[in-house]
Amino acid sequence: MWARVLDGDAASFGAVYVRHRDRVFTHAQRLARTSHDAEDITAMVFLEAWRCRAKVRLVNDSLIGWLLVTTHNVARNKLRAALRYERLLRKLPQPGTEPDHSDSVAEGVDRDRRADLLLRAYRSLRRSDQEIIALCTLEDLSTAEVSELLGIPPCTVKSRLSRATARLSALVRDPPAGLIARPLTPEEGTS
Repeated sequence: MWARVLDGDAASFGAVYVRHRDRVFTHAQRLARTSHDAEDITAMVFLEAWRCRAKVRLVNDSLIGWLLVTTHNVARNKLRAALRYERLLRKLPQPGTEPDHSDSVAEGVDRDRRADLLLRAYRSLRRSDQEIIALCTLEDLSTAEVSELLGIPPCTVKSRLSRATARLSALVRDPPAGLIARPLTPEEGTS
């Protein structure tokens, strides 16, 4: 029968398959993790038998030895491939280990809102208060330098700075509705 298989007779190969499939499958089940894997191994063994039919070595005019050895090799290769795949999966970041960015996004939104409120509050101050805060706080000039620049005594600079920062703090702490609700105009924008 194998001689006919060597000549490409598919019906003879079908008969070989029917004769040996149960033994190959049983052997594959011993080696495989699941019945599904054993079915795959059995199919691959017979595919190899057909593909390599000219190289198959019969022992005592029987094909079963070659089929069982091939079953063992195919099962081993399938297991190796599965282990490589599992190792690869273990190297990948696990779901849920990614940081939750929602907190940082929320903090950023809150920070932007506070900055917007601070800018609105600053811009709602009188020009003289804005000037004192800008020179003393934002530009980090000394009281003496601001005094000389504005032509006012240093004690006046200090008291105006104190009143301006108090007003700014009050506006930020308890903003009037108009300061929050209205959008910034292009003149008021940060650009």
